[in-house]
Amino acid sequence: MLFTDEASFYRQPTQAWLWAWMGRQQPKLRYSHRSNTRMRVVGLLEAGTGQVQSWDCPCVTASLLGRWWREGAQHYPQASKVYLVMDNWPVHFHRNALQPLASDPRIEILPLPTYAPWLNPIEKVWRLVKQRVSHAHPWSDNFPSFRDHVVAELDRLCSGSQELLHYVGLEPLFS
Repeated sequence: MLFTDEASFYRQPTQAWLWAWMGRQQPKLRYSHRSNTRMRVVGLLEAGTGQVQSWDCPCVTASLLGRWWREGAQHYPQASKVYLVMDNWPVHFHRNALQPLASDPRIEILPLPTYAPWLNPIEKVWRLVKQRVSHAHPWSDNFPSFRDHVVAELDRLCSGSQELLHYVGLEPLFS
C-alpha cells in the first residue's frame, strides 16, 4: 500500500511554532528580500516499511504524477496488487495522471474521503520534514541550498524505519 500526496516548501522560514514555546527569547529569523520561491514535492509512503520515495519539481502536473506513481509501483515487482491511496485533488483523477497507470494492471487507486488529510500518513512525513528543515531555517537567501537540505532530509527517510512508521501512525499493533 502506497500513500501519495504533494507538498510545498517555501524559501522564507516559518516561525509559528517558535512563538509559543520561546516567548520573548525567540531567535531572529532572516527573511530574504526575494520572492517566496517554492519547491513542490510528490511523495509515496510505503505502509509496511515506511520507505519514502520523493520527486521534486517546480510545478506538479498530471502527466508527471502518473509517471512518478508508475515508477513508484515498479519498486515492488513481487507485489500482486499495489494500492495507491490518495486524496481527492482533481489532478489525481485527470486522464493524463491515470493513463500511465493503465499499463500496470496491479495498481488500484483508493481515494480518501474529501477534506480528510488526517487519514493520509504521508501528511505527517511532510510535517516532519518541515519541522526538521524548513521551520526557522537560515537559507532564505540561498534557495538552492535550502532545496538541497529538503532533498537530503527526504533521502534520509527513503530507507524507512520503525520510528517513521510510529510517527505517521502505521506502526504495527503487535510487534
